[in-house]
Amino acid sequence: MLVQGLQPVQPGARPIDQPLQLHLNQKVTAEILSVNGEQIDMVIQGIRVVGRLQTGDQAALLEDHKLAQFIVKGSIDGILQLALAKPNETTVAAQPSSTLAVLSQNLLVLNNIEITEQNLMLGKALLNHGLPINQQAIDELSQALNGIGNWGQAEADMAAALKAGGMPLTENTLSLAMQTLPNMVDSINKLRSQLSRLAAGQGGPEITRLAEQALKLIQSGTIDWSKDLPNLLNDLKQAISVWGKSLESELARQVKGDTVQGNEGWLSLIQLRKALDSSGFRTAVQSIDQFMEGVRQMQFLNTARPIENGNPPWLLVNLPIAAHIPGQTTQQNTFFPTSLRIAYRTQGNVKRIDPDNTRLVLTVDLQNGDYVTADLSVIGKRVGAWLSVSTEELKEKAVATLPDLESRLESLGLSLKVAHCDVAAIGPVLSQEEKEVFPGSQGINIEV
Repeated sequence: MLVQGLQPVQPGARPIDQPLQLHLNQKVTAEILSVNGEQIDMVIQGIRVVGRLQTGDQAALLEDHKLAQFIVKGSIDGILQLALAKPNETTVAAQPSSTLAVLSQNLLVLNNIEITEQNLMLGKALLNHGLPINQQAIDELSQALNGIGNWGQAEADMAAALKAGGMPLTENTLSLAMQTLPNMVDSINKLRSQLSRLAAGQGGPEITRLAEQALKLIQSGTIDWSKDLPNLLNDLKQAISVWGKSLESELARQVKGDTVQGNEGWLSLIQLRKALDSSGFRTAVQSIDQFMEGVRQMQFLNTARPIENGNPPWLLVNLPIAAHIPGQTTQQNTFFPTSLRIAYRTQGNVKRIDPDNTRLVLTVDLQNGDYVTADLSVIGKRVGAWLSVSTEELKEKAVATLPDLESRLESLGLSLKVAHCDVAAIGPVLSQEEKEVFPGSQGINIEV
């Protein structure tokens, strides 16, 4: 049965050429304009219509509300016959508490989406990240959130942030993004300390062997800042290879039948975790899990697909840089959290870094909240360098190193055309979407 409502009494929220078409037993959302006994003046899908409820008692329930949902029961003399939806089927929306909530609520009404507390949270999250409110977007966020018990506005905002950032949105990726983990340097220091004790024979021969392999893996992912340029470049190449290769990619190689040695990459750490778990080393297992989740968070950021908001696609790698602090009594190097971002080009499904036309942003977090950022733009063989530091003292030191930077670039066949250094307030090196995805990230929140 097709039920046709009234033609618009006055111009509605949007122009239409056809009468409002509703089906028997269809659930509709309406904006309540006025209630007069059993008769209700309302707006459905942008069209102003008159409806009538079965009893006056039901109509009285609507006097303090702006929105409600009904079940269509028919039409008599051009007046819709309605039944108020039961509480277990929907909820009468309460008054919104903010402008964003009002807008979200109105857009839900406009798109004839059920007004519930959860949908209002999802609508606010979508609006907050510049995304349209429609049934497809609501369903996509809901599907990912259904696996998280008692989710609220924070979880909805996180799901919308993933979607806005062009990242895969699933229950697993959302759970990964919601974790607040220590920065990479803290995780590495903690794990290295435990691996060193295990490599010294604390857990038996097999655990000792696996711990030594894991230590070599982590060491190959660190950069010794004191080395000369050729060796420094080798360290950088090796570190990017380590941190840029995911455990999932190694497992995929095995599935495809490629030969992968058990002591290669992250598989060696997983083998150690399995041995430690069997031997009751719970603390070490927890450290490995926390460390690997931090690596997965970083690598997850690189799954973002280019989106139409003007943001360039980036390869993001967090690197631990080792350096000796002058005046430090111990000879052991100190690790500093470092972020390297490299702009790349995309052609279809192919991602490629063009060394003749790219941008690199390297940020090193120093002690006591200080930082140094080098933003290099490369066009052909010409380089522009913009340095950003946190204090005037660091600016003096950075300016003094510019001749050395020019010399090092020349040794690579590059010419430094522009160089500038400023003292700047701290700003996010991550894009807005990435920062919202991982609000607990530390040591990588700087940009020129």
